[in-house]
Amino acid sequence: MKPTIESILQNQLNKIQVEVTMSAYTENLPGWVENKTEPDFYRFCYAVKGEAWLDIQNQRHIVQPGTLYFLPAGTMQTFGTGGNEPFCRYWCHFRLELGDIQFINSLRLPPFVYVKEEQLLQQLFIKMNAHQHSTSITRELRLKAALLEMLAFYLDESDLQRESLYDSGFGVKWNEVLAHIEANLHENIQIEELAKYAFLHPNYFITSFKSIVGCSPIQYVTNRRIELAKKLLRETELPVTTVAKQVGMQNHYLSRLFKRYTGITPVQFRRIGKYSLDYPLDCGMTTSEGENS
Repeated sequence: MKPTIESILQNQLNKIQVEVTMSAYTENLPGWVENKTEPDFYRFCYAVKGEAWLDIQNQRHIVQPGTLYFLPAGTMQTFGTGGNEPFCRYWCHFRLELGDIQFINSLRLPPFVYVKEEQLLQQLFIKMNAHQHSTSITRELRLKAALLEMLAFYLDESDLQRESLYDSGFGVKWNEVLAHIEANLHENIQIEELAKYAFLHPNYFITSFKSIVGCSPIQYVTNRRIELAKKLLRETELPVTTVAKQVGMQNHYLSRLFKRYTGITPVQFRRIGKYSLDYPLDCGMTTSEGENS
C-alpha cells in the first residue's frame, strides 16, 4: 500500500473500537411500521426474506433479500413492511467511540450493499446472536470479532468515498507529509520538517498527525521502516546491513527492533520466505552470530 490517503484509512480502521449492544433475528408481518426514530447507536440490517421500505435522510429505499443496510447513529429512520409475506431479517445495534464516529461518518458509506457471500454473512449474525446469550468471559471479545468482520465485509463491498477526505486540501496536505516520509526513510526525519508540509507548528503537528493518521509520527515512521525492511528482505538478496542502511537504522538496532515487532530476526524472516509452508522454520531457535551480517 502506497503512503497516501490509503495509509490514513488503514491506520484509522486498525484502531477502531466497537461494542455490540443487541443482535437478533426478527420476522415482521405485513403492515408493520416503526415510526420515526433517531437512535444514538449504529445498525446493521440484513434482509433474508420478504420486502420492506426504509426512509432515511429524506430518501426512501426498498429493502429486498440479499441486501445489508448500514444505518448511522443520529439519522432519522422510519421502517415498514411491504408485500404480502413476512419480512425476515437479521440485525444488530452497536456503538463506536467518538473519534471513530467522526471517522466512519467521513467515509460517506452507501446506505446498503448487495451481499454476494450470503452464507458467510448469515453465519456472522448467527454467531453474534449465540454469543449474546453466552456467559463466557470471552463473550464481548467474540461479539466484537463478529461485528468487526461484518464491518470489514461492508467496507470491502462499498465504494469508499475517499474523495471526502480530500475536502479543504486535507488529502493534498497529508499526502505530502506521508510522501516525504516515504522518500526519506533512509534519513533522520525531523518533526520540524514534516510540520512544514502540513503548515502546522511542530507542537500542534504531533497531535494533529495522531488524530488524522491514527498513531504518532514516530510510530508511523517506524512502522514504514519495518515494512520497507520486510519488502527488501523478501524481494532482494541485500545483506541485512545494507537493508538497515536503506531504512535509516544501524544494523544492530534494526535487528532488535525487527524482532520486537515481528518476534523473529531479519535473517529468520528472510529464511521463512524461502521455505515452503510444509517445512516451517523454528522461529524460536537461537540466533547465530553471523545472522546479522
